[in-house]
Formats: sequence, C-alpha cells, structure tokens
Amino acid sequence: MKITESRLKEIIKEEIESPQIAELLKKLLSSIDSLDVSIDYLSAAVTGQSPLSIAQMQKSLGRYYKPPTPATSIKESEENDE
Repeated sequence: MKITESRLKEIIKEEIESPQIAELLKKLLSSIDSLDVSIDYLSAAVTGQSPLSIAQMQKSLGRYYKPPTPATSIKESEENDE
C-alpha cells in the first residue's frame, strides 16, 4: 500500500497531537532535567565550584564551558589519605 505525502503528514500530525505522546514527552523532559542537575552536582564535587555556578555557565556558554580543574587531583587526595 502506497501512502501519499499529504496522508503521511496527516498521520504524523495525529500521532504528535495524541495525549499519550504529550504525557510521555513531559515525563522524558522531567527526567532529562533531573539528570542534568545530577551531573551539575557531580561536576561541582570534582571541581569545587557550586552546582548553581556550573549550571549558569553552561546556560550561557553551552557545551563550550569547561570548568576549571581542582587544585589537587583525586589521585593526590587518595595518596594523602593513605
């Protein structure tokens, strides 16, 4: 069965506008937001910056933002603990 371009557009539009798809997209977006916050906290733990400052810099510079490296590396900290 061959589908015309206009019928295909109609099918896609119907699927996008379905309430189930909208609910799934909302859940997906909320999980992505919480994942981003978790990554900010992990970055803050490693760099010593606050999660809020990391999030703000990422919003302003996007993926070009590179947090400064910590003064002491994790390996040095582990050696001092021994």
